[in-house]
Parts: sequence; C-alpha cells; structure tokens
Amino acid sequence: MKKSTRTILISVVAAIVVIVGGFGAFHWYQGKAEGDQVKATAQAYTKAFANRQYEKAVKQVDTSHLKGPGWQYTAKTLAERNQAVFDRIGASNIKITDLKTTNSKDGTYQLTFTANMNTKIGKLPAQHYTAPIVKVGDNWRIRWTPSLLFPQMDGKDTVQISLTAATRGKILDRNGQALATNGNVTQAGLVPGKLGTGDERTANLEKIATAWDVKTSSLETLLKQSWVTDDTFVPVKIVTDSPALTGAAYQTIGSRTYPLGEAAAQLVGYVGTATADNLKKHPSLTANSKIGKAGLEQIYDHYLRGTDGGTIAIRSGSNSHPLLDTKPIAGKNLKLTIDANKQKTAYTQLAGKSGSVVTMDPTNGELLTLASSPSYDPNAFVNGISQTNYDKYANNTELPFLSRFTQRYAPGSTFKMLTAAIALQNKTITPDTTKSISGLKWQKDSSWGDYKVTRTVDASPENMTQALVNSDNIWFAQVALKMGASAYLKGLEPLFKTQANLPLTMKKAQISNNGKLASETLLADTAYGQGQLLLSPIEQAAMYSAIANDGTMQQPTLIQAAKGKRTSVLQSNAAKTVKTALTHVVSDQAGTAHDLAIDGHTIAAKTGTAELKQKQDTDGKENGFLVAMDADKNTYLTVALIEGTGSGDVVTAMKPFVASLY
Repeated sequence: MKKSTRTILISVVAAIVVIVGGFGAFHWYQGKAEGDQVKATAQAYTKAFANRQYEKAVKQVDTSHLKGPGWQYTAKTLAERNQAVFDRIGASNIKITDLKTTNSKDGTYQLTFTANMNTKIGKLPAQHYTAPIVKVGDNWRIRWTPSLLFPQMDGKDTVQISLTAATRGKILDRNGQALATNGNVTQAGLVPGKLGTGDERTANLEKIATAWDVKTSSLETLLKQSWVTDDTFVPVKIVTDSPALTGAAYQTIGSRTYPLGEAAAQLVGYVGTATADNLKKHPSLTANSKIGKAGLEQIYDHYLRGTDGGTIAIRSGSNSHPLLDTKPIAGKNLKLTIDANKQKTAYTQLAGKSGSVVTMDPTNGELLTLASSPSYDPNAFVNGISQTNYDKYANNTELPFLSRFTQRYAPGSTFKMLTAAIALQNKTITPDTTKSISGLKWQKDSSWGDYKVTRTVDASPENMTQALVNSDNIWFAQVALKMGASAYLKGLEPLFKTQANLPLTMKKAQISNNGKLASETLLADTAYGQGQLLLSPIEQAAMYSAIANDGTMQQPTLIQAAKGKRTSVLQSNAAKTVKTALTHVVSDQAGTAHDLAIDGHTIAAKTGTAELKQKQDTDGKENGFLVAMDADKNTYLTVALIEGTGSGDVVTAMKPFVASLY
C-alpha cells in the first residue's frame, strides 16, 4: 500500500472515531443535563415538603394527573390537603434523607427519599417515599399519588389523630397543699359534618347558640379555623348540662382549679385554651390544649404540662393502620416555698385594698407569702371567660391583674433602718448620738429655697432609737448630710448590687434615676425613703433581711430546693444595734408600730408613709408600709403595703396577720 493511501485511510478512521466519540459525548452530556433537571425537581419538592411550603411543593408536581381511584385534586386543593394532614398531626422538624433519583430506562425516573418528623405525640418512625418523575413538556415533574402523604395511603384513606392529654403537674405549697390542681368538667363542642348543610345547618347552629348562650357568629368563627375537618370535635365552652342537639357533642375533660382563688391569683396565674398563635409557635399543642397564660402557670408551662400521648393512624373505611402510638407523660409538680394558710390570711387582711404582703424566712430566703390585692378569680379564666366579665377586671382602675409585690415604690420611713445601720458602721453616728431639733420643718439653709424636710412629732432631744421610734425625717436627713453622698452610696451599694433571682418579672431597685445623689435635697430625701428611691416589696424584704440577720442579706427564693444568695452587706454590730432599736418601735407606747405588741414575743418593726406629691404642702397620694420581724427566733420578716393610706392603717390591718405568724 502506498504511503499516501495509508495516510488517507488512517485519516478517515480517525475522523470516524472523532465523529463517534463526539456523538457519545453529546448523548452523555444530554443525559447528565436531564439527570440534573430531574434531581433539581426532586430537591425542590422535598425542600418545600420539609419546610411545609405545600404550594411550592405542588409546583413540582404533574398537575395534569391529579386523579385516581377514590381521589381527585386541583393544584390548590392538593396543597390544602397536604396542609390539613400535616397540621392535624402537628408535623414539625421534618428532615429529608436518602434522596435519590434513578433512571427507569422507560423515559421516566424513580424518586425515593426518607422523611423523619416530629408530631404532636412524638417522633414518627421514618417514612420511606417513592414516586415517578415524568417529562411534562420541557420540564420534569413528580407524578403525585396519596402515597406522598404517607407511603401506606391510597384512595380515600384519611389520617386520624386521637390524643390522650397528659396530666398537668400540680403547683403545691411548702406543705403539699394544692395551689393549682386538676378536676373534671364537661366540654361542649361542634362536629361540623353533623351540622347538615344550607338552611338545616343554619337552624342547628342557632339552636346550639341559644342553648349554650353564645353567639351564632362566634360558632361560625370557630368552625372556620384551619385545622377543622368534618369529623373534628371543635370545643366551644364548659357547660353544666348536656342537651341533645344536632351537630353538638360533649366530652369530659380535665380542668385546672385554683383552691386559693383570688388569694394567690397573681402569683399562680391560670391556664387557658391554646390560641391560633400558640398552635403556630408550638406544633405539639392541639386545639384543646391548656397552656399557662399568666403567673407561674405560664412561666413553668412546659415543666407542668408534660407531653400528650395518642395515636396517629391511617384509616381506610373501618380499618385503621397505626403509624404512631404513644403514652402520655405527666407533667411534673412544682413545689413552692409559699405557705397557703399564711397566704390566705395575708390576702384576707388586705380586705380588698390595693396592696401586698411579702413574708419570708430571713434565715434561708424562703418566701412564705406573696399576696396582692385587689385580685381576680383565676378559676373563671380556665375554660374561657365572657367578654363582659373580662372587661370588669380589665377596666377596673384598681388594676386587679397587677402583681403589687413586684412593683416598685418609694419605701418611705422603713428605709431609715438601713440609713441608720450605714451611719453606724461608718461612724457618722453612735447609738447615743443625740440631736436637738426644734419644730416640724427644717432646711439646711436658704439655698434650698422653699424646700423643707418635715416630721410629724416635735421631739427633742432624740438619739437614734428615739428617732426611729418617732420616725423623724429631719433627724435622718441631717445624718445623711453629715455622712455625705459618697459615703452613703458606698454603704448602699452592696444592698442594691444583687438582684433577686426569682421567676417573676421585676424591675431592678434604684437609688435614684441615675444612681447618684447629686443634690443635698435628694440625699436628704433618700435617707428617709423618698426622693427617687424605688424598691419592690420583695426587694425591701431582701434588703431588710440584713437587719434581721445581723448584717447578712438573704436573697429570697420561691421554688423549693432553690438556694438564695447570702451576702454580708452591713457590719454585724451596726445591724444588731438597729434591730434592737426597732424593737422599741413596737414596745414603746409612742412607737408607730406599738399596736403589734404581743405578750411573750419580741417584735422589731418599722413603719413608713411615702408621700407622692408634686409639691410640698399640698394634698396628694400616700402609701403606707410596715416591716415587722421576729427579733427572738428570726422566723419571719414581713413587708406590708397598702396604697392610698398612712402606715397606721397598715399596722391595724396587719396586726392579726403578724399574730398568726406565731
């Protein structure tokens, strides 16, 4: 063969190889591009499925084939069906794994993936899905069947969930007495599919509305909730009788009860039916779930509520195939330091007046009472309160929902005990320091303008004990001025440094708006508990415990087994001296708390009246305070407040309560 011929032949063969190779590469590229498109469809669908974005998921479905034996959908109704099914079971935290798309060699692909998800009653076993992916025009789409709801589903199958509510934990006092417990009531509800249609439905709803004393429009609103289906029980209200009504049904449910009623309402709070917002935020909840709405019921809701059990099943006619079956896990009991009997007595003694009573064991910080008045009945809220009755509370100018034991007030003359202790420890005064003061008004000099410090008793001369007995504002104002702002603030700092670690919403105590005592008048006012000083009754109890505990401040606790921080904040001798002086406030005939005296017991006490006035020598509101402590065995320290009155009224109101502490 000639060289030229051989060259030509080789060139032809090479060309053929190139052509064949190029053709193969084209087909490889075409197949890869197709596979990528299929995978993109699968990923888009499963991502939307996992995120519960069903309208997006349906966009990846062949909507021209949404019909089969016993089922038929449009793109819209398919998205709605997915929403309804997975809403019903409370699907959440959906995770997709093992996503694969396999070429079936017949012009279609096979989609497989595994889904793991949580539900209202626990984690569902892994669900393994399979579906064809077909070419629709220029796109690849998933051929949908009911098995993409759950792999076991077909035709007219439905997904059902039955719930077994967990028993809510109790809230107990220190002795095991119930502050919140469980009982049974009858709940009336609607079954939408049994109401009929058209005029029949309207007539049945009107009869039900009349029998249950509700508005027909309210029933219609309940029926429009997204989770409602024909066979759903839609709760309406708690009833005492159960008349037979078409479309109505009744069930016995557990109900929360509050034995102390108004006496502990702001502390314990109440439960109520979960709202639509609650259901959206917490998928484990159901339309019948009771959750904490206020107080400790709300703060410790997850702890108390436990975990519901039940069954999720696929139902086909009379047959049922369970997907998940779990037992309820009861909520835990919450044991408080509160003494229920003392709480009731404290609340009773407030007699409906605006105020609070905080009582603690100063040795360990355990709170024995947290009473607030006026109050409300938490039992009325558990199963739904009428708008009329709610408005009576909400529009009450005395603010019955307010937890007064957490609100900040000027403490008035009760604060003088701390001023005295600080002045003793920095040697501004001694127990025998005597001041001769004339008249009921005083100012340092003319630089104070029209401002003067006032007192109620013209006594002279006075030592520290006598000044506490007479509650002499001028005496303590002069002491503070002599001490100076810097030394006074240094003494106050450790008392204000530590905030009580309690499961309650409280603003921090303040010495002044900016933490400084920049003027002489502010310094003088602060010394006797006025100025810009603000303390909650709880914080007063904590700070005044330093007097009861010979200089050690005990932070309060509310939950059994919790430990409050103990801090040395005052010199022991200074605190002891002040406590001894405070016993004279009770034992001396002229003492402002003399009415508290009980034979055989030594009580240390201090009264206070905080004036809330825009201008001196004008009428204004005042708040009365009483601090009392057991000076013998140190078993209690109580802080009582009554708004709109002087301290004398507080002493009178609290005398039976203090007596009950022995």
